[in-house]
Order: sequence, then structure tokens, then C-alpha cells
Amino acid sequence: MTVLALTNPKTVPINRTDLRQRLRETLDRATGCTVVSITANDEEDEKLILDKKYFDEMIKSINSLVETLQITTDRKLFAQILAAAANLEENTRLGKLHPFEEAFPED
Repeated sequence: MTVLALTNPKTVPINRTDLRQRLRETLDRATGCTVVSITANDEEDEKLILDKKYFDEMIKSINSLVETLQITTDRKLFAQILAAAANLEENTRLGKLHPFEEAFPED
């Protein structure tokens, strides 16, 4: 799923009465990046119905972002990564590195 799809879901509003009357149809509408928004008089009482795959992708993306932030905020680790990246680029240019498949063949 693309980042754009994850960050810009299509929202379909429905009130609680319609949800009760058309439960199966409403649940079927919550597929992919389409989120069903159950409206309420008080914003705190509003709920969302979303596809599990979409939810799992959002959680995966959030976890990835948190890990990236943790790495980039660790000055010592990030400096080591930048130094290694320069070395890797030079070794790649010189043909000193082996492809992953060659280094770890599947037997």
C-alpha cells in the first residue's frame, strides 16, 4: 500500500441508526483505504470502522517511522551509519561487494 493511500483514506460518514439498519453493508464498505466514520453528536463519541489490512499497514508504517526516528536521534549510531554508507558506496563502485544471493545462497 502506498504512503499516499495510507495517509489519505476515503472517509464514508454514517450515523448510528443507519449503521444498525445496514450493518452488513456498512462493514462491507470498510475495505482497503475506505474508512467508515460513525458520526455522533459529541465528537468524542465518534468511531471508525476500517479494514484490518489497512490498520496493520498503518501500524507497520508507524513502527517503521519510530525506528527511523530512534536511529536518527542517536548521534553516535547515525554518524556510524553515515560513515559506513560512504564506505559501502566506494566498495560498490570498485566491485568489492557480492550480491546478497551470492553471499547467502538458498540450498
